[in-house]
Amino acid sequence: MLQLIKKITSLLAGLALSACNYYVTPDDPRYAPVVPDVASRPSPQGGSLYSKGARLSLFEDVVAKQVGDIITVQLVESTQAKKDAKTDLTKNTTQTLGVAGTATTILGTTPQFDLPKILPLAQHKQLGNPLDAKGNPLTLVNINGQNQFKGEGDVSQNNQLNGSMTVTVSQILPNGNLVVRGEKWITLNQGSEYVRLTGTIRPQDIDPTNSILSTRIANARITYSGTGALAETNSLGWMSRFFMSPLWPF
Repeated sequence: MLQLIKKITSLLAGLALSACNYYVTPDDPRYAPVVPDVASRPSPQGGSLYSKGARLSLFEDVVAKQVGDIITVQLVESTQAKKDAKTDLTKNTTQTLGVAGTATTILGTTPQFDLPKILPLAQHKQLGNPLDAKGNPLTLVNINGQNQFKGEGDVSQNNQLNGSMTVTVSQILPNGNLVVRGEKWITLNQGSEYVRLTGTIRPQDIDPTNSILSTRIANARITYSGTGALAETNSLGWMSRFFMSPLWPF
């Protein structure tokens, strides 16, 4: 009973989360840009043009290095998956219960059978059961069973996502890697489409144009979806989700 309650609770939670997908809004804190702390720049001393708090790169590429810097991600995602499964099970069973002259126990008791009355003699001969010298059947009961199961499955899926978006550096890890995050929203006539991305990149993978391929992002979480009338018409309702879920017993 407790397991059933847990399953029902999980189902209701999943339905609630799926319903929330229709009301996704921009400016999610998990994808919001991080504004770096701006320290006051010290004044140059002795008339020097050099300022200690200023960043000046004369001999290196200007790419993202600090928290709050932006970097362009080239989305080049492409996946293909295919799986075939085939199962064929067959089971044949033949059981003979009881032999003349022996005690047959069923459910802890020894019933008294009149062997010729169990099956007609002609049927014993037709089944090929052995007979004694007087022509009486030796076997009491014959049980024949056969089970057969066949199953086939074929799954094929192709996904492709191309484009670009710009994200910001939200954290610098102790080993120098950069954690990036961001989102991109495009509002159309019948709704909005958005792309969200989080992950970790290496500074060495950033090219001179301050761009990086999405395939170079570790622990990447890329979401491409939409809201509005068009997205809702392409989604199942919560009742249909319930009937198609594994919890539906039929």
